Amino acid sequence: MLEIIRADVVDDWTLDIELNNGHLILFDIRRLMETDPTYGNLKKFQVLPRPSTDGQSIYWRDGPRLALGEIMTLLNQQDDKII
Repeated sequence: MLEIIRADVVDDWTLDIELNNGHLILFDIRRLMETDPTYGNLKKFQVLPRPSTDGQSIYWRDGPRLALGEIMTLLNQQDDKII
């Protein structure tokens, strides 16, 4: 089963997500913050705080939770828009 083993912040708004199969995902969260009010409270920070992970999602203390399935869906949607 695919799991998140680590999540860090690369720059101000980009997450570096490492999966247990060795793949890395660079995920820019700015668009999500602009389109989903759940992530609006992250805007108060000048730099995105480092999230925690439970293996199946990334989450911020007193903040939103982003499931691995949602991350994969959002990545697939981005690919559709690029083509």
